[in-house]
Amino acid sequence: MNPLWRCRKRIFCFLLLLCCCLILLGARLFLLQVIRGPQLSAGAVRQREHSLVILDGRGDIQDRNGVSLLGGKREIGLVAFPAHYRGYEAEIVARLHFIKGIEAINNPPYGSAPFWIAPSLQEMIDPAAETLPGLLPVPRVTRYGSGSLASHLVGYVQEHNGRGVSGIELAFDDQLSQGMDTVLAAPVDNRGRLIAGLGYRIRRASSPGCNVVLTLERKLQAAVEAIMDRYIARGAVVVMDPHSGDILAGASRPDFDPGDIGAALQKEDGALVNRLVSAYQPGSVFKTIVAAAALEEGRVNLFDRFSCPGGITVAGDLYIPCSFLHGREQITLVEAFAHSCNSAFIELALDLGPELLYKYAAAFGCGAVTGLPIGESAGNMPLPSEITGSKDLANTAIGQGKVLTSPLQVTVIMAAIANGGRRVEPRLVKAITDAQGREIRSYLPRRGKEILSPATINKLKYLLQAVVEQGTGRSANIAGAVAGMKTGTAESGREETSGKPIFNYWAAGFYPLESTRAVIVVFADQMKDGTVTRVFGEITRALDSR
Repeated sequence: MNPLWRCRKRIFCFLLLLCCCLILLGARLFLLQVIRGPQLSAGAVRQREHSLVILDGRGDIQDRNGVSLLGGKREIGLVAFPAHYRGYEAEIVARLHFIKGIEAINNPPYGSAPFWIAPSLQEMIDPAAETLPGLLPVPRVTRYGSGSLASHLVGYVQEHNGRGVSGIELAFDDQLSQGMDTVLAAPVDNRGRLIAGLGYRIRRASSPGCNVVLTLERKLQAAVEAIMDRYIARGAVVVMDPHSGDILAGASRPDFDPGDIGAALQKEDGALVNRLVSAYQPGSVFKTIVAAAALEEGRVNLFDRFSCPGGITVAGDLYIPCSFLHGREQITLVEAFAHSCNSAFIELALDLGPELLYKYAAAFGCGAVTGLPIGESAGNMPLPSEITGSKDLANTAIGQGKVLTSPLQVTVIMAAIANGGRRVEPRLVKAITDAQGREIRSYLPRRGKEILSPATINKLKYLLQAVVEQGTGRSANIAGAVAGMKTGTAESGREETSGKPIFNYWAAGFYPLESTRAVIVVFADQMKDGTVTRVFGEITRALDSR
């Protein structure tokens, strides 16, 4: 081939490649400058601004009927921009001393990021104070109001960015925060100074966030929390539909204000701990599982007799006392269950052995999370290999030692008896809806497998009824219909600051006994007044008044 022709061909190919590159470069520049130019410009500005999420674009958290559980309302709050008021702290504190929390400007909680000094201004600000730099009254939606409920289930958000930290607020943060583009922004220069002529501005959300609809009933939830506030200083209550697994009410005490997390963090009462899903020794409530295993395996009948002289000696040297509430040595299984006799149930557990006891405990869900999206303790059910002898087995039989269950897990245990022998999965979230209340996604109840025969279920209901009618649950003062219940008291191994030992108190069962509407589990390790059985009875009354 002619050398000149080869040279021309190479030049042509090079020019063609160069043209392609220029076309691609031009297309890229057109995309960046024309198509995406406004978006990129806005993004560049946002990189050089101080901003605070106002929160009115975040989705709501509602009860099963679409009623808000948050109790939020529109107010005027005071926002501080630390980078803009620097050097004026003393003057601000002197002139606005009447505003609660104004001292926070001396130690901004989030560095140079803006923050709410007063989410709700209760006092009028002197107009002369408007000359103070870096402070701005701003309309806002207070997410949590005085009527907020179920704080431990709902959770809370971070003040400075409005993102979920715990509970449903965290688990469904992406769905709730879709509309959280509404912010108070201040464009600044490279030294963090407010750009003259631009000032502070509110940038609205393009679309609202989704709502999360829970299975809770607001009226029942409010009633349960009011009962807890009267009786329980530290504990938890769960009310659940045993057929669908829907949690109708759930609360933990001590409570906290999700709109003022700083106050909760300053206290040492553990208010942020969700005791509803924390694990504790179940005590005699665990005897329900021992009874279920022994009845299902045919090891005992309701009116078989046991001997209890006031306690039992295990392995020759471990003496475990009994409360001896039954008052006589020869008792039936019904009497042993009603009066929570340790001797009889240790004898049953020793007969069953660790393998069978573990089999039934695992079938009821002991030692496993229930599946709620809020974070929960799995508790502990020791494996057969971890129950090294009759002493361990005896302690396990009475819900002590290595056994740990949460109030929610105990609810699942009682639900399986109430619904005829089927284990259910608790359901807290019912649906996701848009701003108009239209359903986007639903969460259906899940049916569990059968774990007990109908004959065993009938016998267990008879035992639970006996507790209320002749045993440790007589003081419950049940509303009207017959109920089933098991009580329990366990040594927690913990102490109050005064050195006083802490006990775990339980009342777990369902109401009514037949055609059950709700499982009720009450747990407490510190009471204000009354007993856990009294709380159980009060909740049955709240159920009847729904």
